[in-house]
Amino acid sequence: MKRIPLFTIALMTLAAPLSSSFAVAGAGNFSVGYTKAHDISPNTFTVKKGEKVHIEINPSDTATGCMSEIMIPGLWDRPQPLVKGKKIVMEFTPQKSGAYKITCAMGVKRGVLNVQ
Repeated sequence: MKRIPLFTIALMTLAAPLSSSFAVAGAGNFSVGYTKAHDISPNTFTVKKGEKVHIEINPSDTATGCMSEIMIPGLWDRPQPLVKGKKIVMEFTPQKSGAYKITCAMGVKRGVLNVQ
């Protein structure tokens, strides 16, 4: 039987954030939290094409390393730093349907915004 080092299990646990989703019919106003332990929560959203989206991210921790910034390529292409106590506001109106990844500045996926 192969042994898996404890740090590998811990790393895999940290790399799989808790999944939660949020969908609205109509207005796309979202309040999102951020912690180092759980990343962004909720991390999955569903909105309608052509309707304004307003996302507020309220970091409880300051992010570090690769995951220190957040963006939504194709919808919000300006990486924003995750700094404790500094609210981030993203506003945009999606024009095309699809699944848009919520990422760090390097493209590591941390969530998804589904446009229908």
